[in-house]
Amino acid sequence: MAASRVARYLARMWFRNLRCEGPTLPPGPCLILLNHPNGLLDPLAAAALLDRRAGWLAKATLWNLPPLRPFLAAFRAIPVTRPKDGGATPESIQHCFRKVHEVLGRGGSVAMFPEGVSHSDADLAPLKTGAARIVLSSPVPVSLVPAGLVYGDRATFRHSVLLRLGEPVPWEDLAARGAESEAVIELTARIRAALQPLTLHAAEARVLALAQEVAWLLAEAPGSRVDLEALRRRVRALVPHLASLPMDELAALEARVHGAQAWLRAKGLRPDQVGHPYPSAEVRHWLPSAALRLALAALLLPLALLFWASYRLVDWAAGRFTDEGDQAATLKLLGGLLVHPLWAAVLAGVGGWRWGWPGALVAPVALLLVLLGLPVLERAGEDLQAIRGFRRRRDPAVPELLEARRQLMEAFPGLAR
Repeated sequence: MAASRVARYLARMWFRNLRCEGPTLPPGPCLILLNHPNGLLDPLAAAALLDRRAGWLAKATLWNLPPLRPFLAAFRAIPVTRPKDGGATPESIQHCFRKVHEVLGRGGSVAMFPEGVSHSDADLAPLKTGAARIVLSSPVPVSLVPAGLVYGDRATFRHSVLLRLGEPVPWEDLAARGAESEAVIELTARIRAALQPLTLHAAEARVLALAQEVAWLLAEAPGSRVDLEALRRRVRALVPHLASLPMDELAALEARVHGAQAWLRAKGLRPDQVGHPYPSAEVRHWLPSAALRLALAALLLPLALLFWASYRLVDWAAGRFTDEGDQAATLKLLGGLLVHPLWAAVLAGVGGWRWGWPGALVAPVALLLVLLGLPVLERAGEDLQAIRGFRRRRDPAVPELLEARRQLMEAFPGLAR
């Protein structure tokens, strides 16, 4: 329970919106298989969203990082030595399998990443065979549950995440064959087929990127709180259609989409604001609460500015020490947990030296108020965005963009669902 509480606290601090979709986990032992697009944020988000506590398979090299050891212990992590890290032997692999089987034998659940590596590639990485071998050699029946992680913007603080659970992968017809090679290969292929539609992965990077761009243009909510399940469905519906287009038609669609994106950036608008009528009743209802939020945000903003330097330092360090998209959020989270308290301590020391103990309290109290006030600051930002949309509602380009959206919906009827 402690691990779940820690996960939920950290996840709610990093993510603005967490959502789980799909069937509930089956009773009894489960092996939960997830894609791995976002480093250490993946187990954090999944642990916060799963409805039961699960052990985790984690690469053994993580235990070489002392700051992570308390988290690994809290999450009941089971070390696995990968061949690419060196030191993997049949004995070490069998020891890992025994640990997993012990948890499953007690009726518990274990989560793992069958790709074996976090990455930012367009498609799923080739799956390792460990999951299939664990299940086929399990002394007890196990439910094999695929789960996809989908992020609004995986490297951005206070964005959204979706955990999409799938139906258990059938494997009972392979059970009698045990962990023989052909059965392992067949089950691994089934796992990949079950995992693919739950994620935002596709074989062609260009097609996937365009599908996501079109899906974002059709979003009906602010970017930080967009319906990621609807986005996932739209991307999955778009990918096969886009992949079948001739290259000249694909290029023409890309040009239209990029033109619309450029206009939105120039005007500072979100896609869902284009064509919104802003009826007077809606504006009257929104105005009092927006005024209150903007007033509260004005009070919180000076406190937030005290930590602008540490925020920028964390952002710079993440970009300086990695160019991998799947690692940026991990570095930002770990860096923030380290740098912001240290910066608050420095400010407290300066305040105490200059103004005594009341001055020393300013920075810690400010950090707490800013963390508690993040929803207010974010809603105030949306209010300012709404004002911008209201001012641009009669822009001459709006009808053209609405027509382009209508044509997209007609070209891809599945997007209307």
